[in-house]
Amino acid sequence: MDCWRTLLLLSLLLTACRAAPVASERGGAASAPAVEAPSAPAPSAPPAPLEAVRVGTVGSATDAIFYWAQERGYLREQGLELDVTVFNGAQQMIAPLGTDQLDVGAGGPGPGLFNAILRGVNVRIVADRSRAAPPARNQCLVVRKSLLDSGAVRSFADLRGRVFAENVPAVLTTAIVERELQRAGLSLEDVTRTTLSFPDMLVGFANDAVDFAVLVEPFITLGEQRELLRCWKYTSELQPHFQIAVVLYGPAFAEQRTELARRFMVAYLRAVRDHHRAFFGDGAHRAELIRLMGRVGGISDLELLERLGPSWMDPNGEVNVESLRDTQRWYVGRGEQIGEVDFDRVVDSRFVEYALAQLGRYPTP
Repeated sequence: MDCWRTLLLLSLLLTACRAAPVASERGGAASAPAVEAPSAPAPSAPPAPLEAVRVGTVGSATDAIFYWAQERGYLREQGLELDVTVFNGAQQMIAPLGTDQLDVGAGGPGPGLFNAILRGVNVRIVADRSRAAPPARNQCLVVRKSLLDSGAVRSFADLRGRVFAENVPAVLTTAIVERELQRAGLSLEDVTRTTLSFPDMLVGFANDAVDFAVLVEPFITLGEQRELLRCWKYTSELQPHFQIAVVLYGPAFAEQRTELARRFMVAYLRAVRDHHRAFFGDGAHRAELIRLMGRVGGISDLELLERLGPSWMDPNGEVNVESLRDTQRWYVGRGEQIGEVDFDRVVDSRFVEYALAQLGRYPTP
């Protein structure tokens, strides 16, 4: 009987040994059944560095459009960022654009630009920068308030012998003034012309030394606020859709970095469309844009900025080429331009066309 009990005990011990898990070679807890671990996610590639676009500005409030493209992330979405250089005038941008020291600039389509192109500086006019499109109110033919109040000036014929101030000699808006004088049987020879900066023009109006001029904002609003002058005829009334300024690309940017030039135009037009909505549409982002314009233009009086007539920029970027041709004919006729620019070559619409293919056309009246 003891023998059977011994055999039974040995049998139970053997069974327990078979069922027990095998201990690890190092001892301690037994190994769990092998389970395939999920693979770790591959580390994401670092974002590509942003490519700088060198943009020339003159430090005016309207240059805020470029900074808006940066601050809203429109440039970043295109893999770009701003590298801004501030110039004293748009004329100073032409040489750096031609020598690949600057990618993008903007300025008035005057003889300085046209003569540079004729001399071989192969800059391109690529988009609208500012146009006298109704209902734009940022540029106006102003007359000394006392002359209008007294009735001394009622028509262009009454400007005979009066003092006409220009910010630079034969600035492109003088072409509009001369055309209106000619309709009244006068010419520029029938008025006294003087050259003054916009701030100095206000002093001239205050001292009765200036009778009329084409002013831009904020000087229109400042002059009216001080009761020195009144806006008599908006440029947008005298010559609707007159091309005031254009966006320029340097030849290297347009031809050697074409993809960047295309992407920049997408970001620029998105910013222009925001500006259009803010000032000519539903008012979205108006307050933000005004604050940015104040920072860029060095204007701390936000209440003044609220009252300024905004500039008009084509939300589809289109350039009024016929207006450029009219301006060119005027300069050639005056002997200030050495020849005629071929606008079929100089106006390069490829970049706007690319941007419109990405964004679609903006509905305009």
